[in-house]
Amino acid sequence: MNDFIETDAKQIYDKIITGLESAVGESLYPGDERRIFGEAIAAVFVSLFNQMNDAAKQKMLQYARGDVLDALGERVGVERFAATPAETTLRFSVDAAFGQNIIIPQGTRATGDSTRFFETTENAVIEAGELYIDVPARSVGAGVDYNDIAVGTINTIVDPVPYVDSVQNTTVTAGGTDTEDDDSLRDRIRTAPSTLSTAGPIKSYEYWAKTADPSIADVVVSSQQTTLTRTLTVTGGKAFKGGSKLVPDTLAVYLADGTTKAQSGTDYTAEYADELLTITLLPGGALASAQTVKIDIDTTDDGVVRIVPILDGGEIPDEDVLQKVYDAVNADDVRPLTDTVIVEAPTEQAYGIQIKYYTTAENESACIQTIEGQGGAIDRFIAWQSGAIGRDINPDKLRALILAPDWEGAVGAYRVDVIQPVFTPLGPTSVAKFSGTRTVNHEVVEE
Repeated sequence: MNDFIETDAKQIYDKIITGLESAVGESLYPGDERRIFGEAIAAVFVSLFNQMNDAAKQKMLQYARGDVLDALGERVGVERFAATPAETTLRFSVDAAFGQNIIIPQGTRATGDSTRFFETTENAVIEAGELYIDVPARSVGAGVDYNDIAVGTINTIVDPVPYVDSVQNTTVTAGGTDTEDDDSLRDRIRTAPSTLSTAGPIKSYEYWAKTADPSIADVVVSSQQTTLTRTLTVTGGKAFKGGSKLVPDTLAVYLADGTTKAQSGTDYTAEYADELLTITLLPGGALASAQTVKIDIDTTDDGVVRIVPILDGGEIPDEDVLQKVYDAVNADDVRPLTDTVIVEAPTEQAYGIQIKYYTTAENESACIQTIEGQGGAIDRFIAWQSGAIGRDINPDKLRALILAPDWEGAVGAYRVDVIQPVFTPLGPTSVAKFSGTRTVNHEVVEE
């Protein structure tokens, strides 16, 4: 959007100098102390006007950020998700069984790298005669940095416990989340007014689903659909099927035996108008002489709502998260009595990466880092591809990141051949998932 106040430095400067010259009744030449004063004032006004513009724009949800965005959220009862700690299980062990109980106090800390610390969340006891006890623990700090610590790598006791010889985590650390970013909070604020309705609008279900757990990044809400299979009689080269709930773009027409799919535009045309599907058999097509045709077509189930969430980083939600979403959307003041809500994880569509890129000798090192390094083009593509449900697998996005990277210090390739992935359309409840298969080669070319 345009600024509320003009902030072009030259225009402001010209206006101030013109005003001063008009006031004193003479031209102000370079070096004139009055002109120098005007130049200084212009810089102050530019800074002030920019601040005023920013303050005005932040009153609108689209431009608000930080504390201002928090305040807008407060108006509609939406609070920013705080960062949450990661969790794991710590096993405390003794080398030999003792004839007495050994108490592990709540808050006992352990670490694997002297940077990330985990503490027990309850008192625990190694019973007399036993060699170990498993204790739930969470990170002392919060955030995703505490996730994905491998089993057995948290192995140093920070707070010594008498007779306890060792510690290690028996599960990979997980569940830590960062403080909710502005984009996610803005999206929840935008959908919050939908919660005022109890008629079950999609936006309302989206809001409550996203509020169920801070790790949820995206949600797809849709009406449940059922596939109808019907045999239609052909009359005068046409077949008909009525129904206001039909989804005609899912139509599939088959030959009489029901095994061979007919081709739209070659064997038939289809039109859906006034709640009537009309199938016209084309002369010369495979269905031209058919007396009956078989069709598959989707229909919408009234009152059946399907909710599919996905987590940050494209992770598939586990049963605990799905249950949280189910509980949130089925609350008495959220779900209409006439709705039946189904919550399920998205289906995964695996893809691999196989590329060959070309670079000059001068840029070779920087180009390799841009494309193959941590946080480079390939990593960014994987993150982007899994960042939303229903996002088609698109090799052009990978190609663009390699050829025209837009982050600081990045050097793009001269040319790239993307063999995999190939473009693959995804359904509305599917998510692309990197298979881990990655083949990357490069070649140096002459400038």
